[in-house]
Amino acid sequence: MIKLVYVLERRADVAPADFHDYWLNAHAPKVRGHAEAIGAKRYVQSHLIDTPANEELRAPRRMLPPVAGITEVWWDSLEDFQAANTDPAGAAAVADLAADEATFIDIAKSQIFLTQEHSIFDFTGGRKFGPDAAKCTYLLARRPDLSVEACHETWLTDHGPLVASFARAAHMARYVQSHTIAPEINAGMAAARGLAEPLDGITEVWFHALPSGGGGEAPADGGPLAVDERRFVDMSHSRCFYTREHEIFDFT
Repeated sequence: MIKLVYVLERRADVAPADFHDYWLNAHAPKVRGHAEAIGAKRYVQSHLIDTPANEELRAPRRMLPPVAGITEVWWDSLEDFQAANTDPAGAAAVADLAADEATFIDIAKSQIFLTQEHSIFDFTGGRKFGPDAAKCTYLLARRPDLSVEACHETWLTDHGPLVASFARAAHMARYVQSHTIAPEINAGMAAARGLAEPLDGITEVWFHALPSGGGGEAPADGGPLAVDERRFVDMSHSRCFYTREHEIFDFT
């Protein structure tokens, strides 16, 4: 399967509470209603959690602040995604959803890109997460001196196992890297809708409950994971924050 990631910036004239309410309770049903036309198999919204722990992640890495949330939509294949966007019914559905998104999303500051998931570990045994679960969401821009391929290779083969070595001690439940694919399609979507430049991927780490944070004890450099991230991540164009998932549909 492939996954579309939509990084959402809230419109400045939409209050945070109104943004999250509309996105979940008004926009989500529209997406579900168009699911067949666009060929989507699964749709998840990840809403920003307002917690001091976000600053504990951001500050030592000197990252950008959090965004309002992340949309993720899965298709069986890249061919299915492309077919849905060229089919008249699918194209009409996409246009309808885009018009609705413009009423609460700052399109020019948001980003869309297609990805391929890489599961690093999963200790859930296939069970769904409970309502208290939280997800550390890391929006990754590569260092400008690295190629996309070099960034993805380091991230997957070096950094992934390093994170796994801390998993049990840090009470991590699941860890997925989603690497950006199909650059030409991503660039076309950004140009057509006036979106910001796509990123190089997204890391997601699930916890059964929101981590309590370091209480001010975290090292100034962010610790060993943050130190390793600097080998391939452009921190000044990346973000890391906690979200809570809302699964709208899953037809997989």
